[in-house]
Amino acid sequence: MIKRHHPITVIYKLYSQIRYSIIPLAAFLYNEIRAGTGQQPDWVYLAATVYGVVTGCWSIFSWFRETYQLDSKVLHITKGVFTVTQRTIPLTKINNIIIEQSWLYRLLGIANVELQTSDSNADADARLVTSQKMAELLKKSIRLIENQSVIPLTIEHHVTRKEIMMLSMSSNTFWLGFPVTIAVIQHLWSWLFPAPEEEQVSFMEVFKKETWSRITLDDSIEVALYLVSFLGICVIVTWLFSIGMAQFRYKGWHLTRAGDVISIHHGWMERKSVQIQVERIQSIRIKELMIGRLYGYASVCMDCVGYSGERRVKLLVPSIPSSELVEVLGRLLPEFQLQTPERALHRNAKFTTAIPVISLLVLGISVGCYFTLLYLTIVPLLYIVYKYMTYVYVNTKWEIAVNLFMLRKAGFNQTTVYLLRESIESISFRQSWWQRLFRVYQLEMDIDSPANIREYRIAGMTKQYCDEILRWYKNN
Repeated sequence: MIKRHHPITVIYKLYSQIRYSIIPLAAFLYNEIRAGTGQQPDWVYLAATVYGVVTGCWSIFSWFRETYQLDSKVLHITKGVFTVTQRTIPLTKINNIIIEQSWLYRLLGIANVELQTSDSNADADARLVTSQKMAELLKKSIRLIENQSVIPLTIEHHVTRKEIMMLSMSSNTFWLGFPVTIAVIQHLWSWLFPAPEEEQVSFMEVFKKETWSRITLDDSIEVALYLVSFLGICVIVTWLFSIGMAQFRYKGWHLTRAGDVISIHHGWMERKSVQIQVERIQSIRIKELMIGRLYGYASVCMDCVGYSGERRVKLLVPSIPSSELVEVLGRLLPEFQLQTPERALHRNAKFTTAIPVISLLVLGISVGCYFTLLYLTIVPLLYIVYKYMTYVYVNTKWEIAVNLFMLRKAGFNQTTVYLLRESIESISFRQSWWQRLFRVYQLEMDIDSPANIREYRIAGMTKQYCDEILRWYKNN
C-alpha cells in the first residue's frame, strides 16, 4: 500500500524554504524605518506575497508526490515534482533505525524515522515522517530482532542521574560554553556598572619597554586575584548550565540487547530510539574525561557503520563507573574482550614531541625577557610541560590480541580503543623527516567514517612494531 508522509512535513518544507528569505525581507523593512518613512515600497509586499504563494504550493505538491511503500523485502521511495526520483532500498541493507520524537511530534502521535544504510554516504539513507504506529511497524518489518544470536536473553543497562552529572563536568557543553559565559558576564557587568570610556591603546604598546616598566609586582598579584575570581565564577555558572543540558539530553538513557541488536532509548523533550546491529560495530572507545576520571567515571563510545550518533559523538553509554566497565560491557558486548594494553612506545617517541614544544617555549620566554624580566616566572612551565609529555609517553600503550587491536592514548582525556581486525580497511605508516631522525613511525588505522580519526593514530612505533602489526592484520 502506497503511503505519504505526515502532513506536518508541509510546514517543515515551508520553514526550510523561507528561513533564508526572512533575513533580506527584514533588512528591507529595517532600512526603510531608519530612513524615516516607516513604510515599505509596494514591490516588497508583492514579492513577499508571490514568494509565499509559490513556496506554499511547491511544499504541498512536493509532499503529495513524496510517497513510500513497504514490501516484504524492499522499501520503495518516490519523490519529486517535475523531476521524479524513485529509490529502492533492500531491507537487508538497512544497518540501523533511528526514531525521534519532539514534544510536538508526541502531541500529534507521529515520529521521524531515519533508516541508515551507510554512515559514509548520507544520500543513501532514508528519512520518513510517519505515525507512531507506522514507525513501530517499520521497526518490526525490517526484522532486526529476528537475527540469530549467541545471546538469547534480553540484557539491559540504565544510566543514573548521578552518572549523567559526572559526564556534564567534562562534556563539550562545559568547555565550549566557558568562553561564551565569560563574554556574557563581561557584557552584563559593563551594563550594570558602566565605566568611563578609556583611551584606546594600540597592540604594539605591548612590545615597548616603557609599558612593562610601569607594572609592579603588587599590580600583577592584584590582577591575578581578580582574574582567578572572575574565572572561578564563570566555571561555576558554566558547570550548572552543563548539568542542566546533560540532564535534558541524556534523561532516561538505557540500553537493551535482544539477539544481535542493541537498542538505545533516551530523551525528555525530544525522545530518541536507535536500533544498531552488533555486527556493524567496528570499535569500542572508552573515554576517561579529565574531571570525570578523578571521580572514577568513564564514557563508552563506538564507531558503527551507519550510526551517526548523538551529535556525532556516537555514545553507547554516556557515563559509567570505571569499576563496572568490564562487567557491563561483558554482558552487552561479549564480542569485545576488554583487556589492558601493556606494550609501550619506543623511548624516542617522547623526544620527537617534547623537543619542538620545549624549544618554542624557550624562544618565547627569551623574547619576553627582552621587554621585562617578569617572563622568568614562566620558566617552571617548561618543567610542567616536560612532565606532562613524560606522563603521556609512559601511559600510552598498545596491544594486539586474536581479533582486537588495543590502543590507550594518555593525556588530559584518556581514550582506550578496542578495534576489531575485520573492521580495519587499511593500515598506514608515515614518517616525517623529524621522525626519521629518531627512527620512529606514525601508525594510522583506517575504518569507515570514524568519529575522530586521531583516536586511531599513534606516533612512536618502531619498524619492528609496524611489521608485527602488519603480520597480525594479514592473519599470518
